[in-house]
Parts: sequence; structure tokens; C-alpha cells
Amino acid sequence: MSSVYKRNRSASEPDFYTNAISIRVEVTKIACSESVVPKKYRLILGVPMVQTAKDLVDDVVRADSFYPNTAHGVLWRKHYLTLAIADCHRLEQDVQTIRDIGLPVNLNRMSDLADMIDREIGLLKGSRKSARLTGSAPIGERIERARADIAELEELAADMAGTM
Repeated sequence: MSSVYKRNRSASEPDFYTNAISIRVEVTKIACSESVVPKKYRLILGVPMVQTAKDLVDDVVRADSFYPNTAHGVLWRKHYLTLAIADCHRLEQDVQTIRDIGLPVNLNRMSDLADMIDREIGLLKGSRKSARLTGSAPIGERIERARADIAELEELAADMAGTM
């Protein structure tokens, strides 16, 4: 239970969103730094890293756009949070590749990025674990809504089978 009255609560940005933005900024700085990623490696290593960081932010935004008041919303939220976790693991692999190639890397800078990525993975996993169906609708109403969703999906499936 929160000790703050509902009327006094304000919406705040989730930590995983602000951390994802910070990761994107740091990855962009690293990829554009001549001392970290020389020009001849920039297209091979730098551009994909920046794209992965952008995908991370995009997946976090998409996950946040699904409100968990329906089972569908919960599933999609968890799906995009899982994709964001996968993006974090891809970034870890990219950092590992830069180190393994033997590029002259400032380890403090990479260590900070690795810490940010580890923190992001923890935040995303916690958010994914806590994504639950919300709402005060009685169970009978939820069952009826689920039946309507199933009927709609069956109708879509029939339409798709008829067009193939």
C-alpha cells in the first residue's frame, strides 16, 4: 500500500525508460568516438550498436504503450519487455566484440556502459515479472470479454483462411 494519497500521486517516468535513454546516449557517444571505434570499424561495429540502442528505447516505449487492463495488453507488454532485454544482451555482445578485436578502449567508459546495461536488464526483468492484469472488473465480466476476444480472433482467422 502506498502512503501517498491517490489524489497526490503524480505520474513519473519509469526507471527503465530513463536508463534506456541514457544507454542510447552513451552508446552513440562511444560509437562516434574515434578513440573507441576507429573509422574503418565504424560501419561494421558502431552503426549496429547505435541501432540496437535505438531498438532498446523503441521496445521500452512500445511496452509502455500497452496498458495491462486486458490479457492482450499484458501479453504485448511482456513481449516488448522481453525484446528490450534481448536488445540489452545484443549490446553486451557488441561491447564484448569491441574488446575482443583489440581496439584501444577506455575500460572505465565501457565499464560504466556495462553497469548501465546490467541495471537495465534488472529493471526490465522486474517490470516484466510485475506486469499483471489490472482493473476492477468482476471475474464474470472478464470472462465475457475474453470470450468476445476469442470470437473476434476466430473470425479473423476464418477471414485469413478464406483469402489464402
